[in-house]
Amino acid sequence: MNFKSLVNDITQSLNWHKERCHTFASMVIGLIDQKNVQHHAFSKSLGTQATVKSKLERIRRFFKGQAIDYDKFAMQLIMMIFKKVPKMDLILDRTNWKFGKQDINYLVLACRVGSITFPLFWSLLDHQGCSDFEQRKLLLEKFKRNFEFSCIKSFTADREFIGQEWLSYLCQNNVPFLSASRTTD
Repeated sequence: MNFKSLVNDITQSLNWHKERCHTFASMVIGLIDQKNVQHHAFSKSLGTQATVKSKLERIRRFFKGQAIDYDKFAMQLIMMIFKKVPKMDLILDRTNWKFGKQDINYLVLACRVGSITFPLFWSLLDHQGCSDFEQRKLLLEKFKRNFEFSCIKSFTADREFIGQEWLSYLCQNNVPFLSASRTTD
């Protein structure tokens, strides 16, 4: 997909101002090209003669001021890649880090395409540690609202995502899952 068609697709589907679409498309291309999510790395793709500081400010303003309908964005992303909703390999994972003294903890539902995995839906957990059944269920229900469970080819989760209620939910909804299990000594 070329840059111009990416900008046009985003503009039409997400109803953003064309300059915001251009900035976003440049960031996505930079993210893929640089294989790095840090702003200074993908700022190189903004395609202007501006200083790095100016480019970073443009990125900051984008994230501060652009409302994003993530459900619509996820659907558009899948449609741009596949042209129709395919059977998907999904991965549920949790990622956490510290920003200063603040703990940041996300539950992420991602889709794997070849060797690339990208997030479709996520939620910020308001605590350290594992997610609970309700938090996982909310994320999968968001997927179901947008794509249907019949689109799941496989669903993989780490061993922290266990529990009778969770596994029953997956079975009742015919979600084909793989889960690492804990072993005992």
